[in-house]
Amino acid sequence: MKQNEFLKACASGVCGCGVLGLLAPVAGRAEEKKDPATAASADCEQTKQQLDGARERFAILMTVMGEQLDDTTRQKLLQRMGRECAKPWTPFFEKYRGDLQGFLAKAKTAWLERADYDEKTGVLRVAGKPGPCACPLTKAGRTPADFCRCSIGWNEAAFSTVVAKPVRIELEESVLRGDPRCSFRITIS
Repeated sequence: MKQNEFLKACASGVCGCGVLGLLAPVAGRAEEKKDPATAASADCEQTKQQLDGARERFAILMTVMGEQLDDTTRQKLLQRMGRECAKPWTPFFEKYRGDLQGFLAKAKTAWLERADYDEKTGVLRVAGKPGPCACPLTKAGRTPADFCRCSIGWNEAAFSTVVAKPVRIELEESVLRGDPRCSFRITIS
């Protein structure tokens, strides 16, 4: 066999294998179309596994950050992450700028169990509804509790926008610390 005949034979073999490789997923998709419930269940299971894996890796990242970064740097980084995470919500916060009571009323329909504001002291206490951590990155029993600094940043972005003033946020309860809910003390400047 001559060299160029050999190369042609190899090329047709590679192309043949490549086409068969491409057809296998198509055949699989045809099977999926026959049983959409099974396909959806398999997709759902794969997504659950991927999410669990991502949560586990995130917990490891948080642990490594706790070991490698000083407290001040870690706190700044997490609070910044919370402020960045809140950015897509800015139009919602802006809708309530200057209307704290309206914002709190709306929040009570979704994630807050209660909110108590003392205008005289400028202190607002908010308590979330009991339940698991709202962040999709956390994994119960694995994500370190200092990750809640992220929630401090998120609440800082939310409430400083709504009241149009600087706020100071303190975490009073945390699901990641074993409390039934997350709650915050918000001091409005």
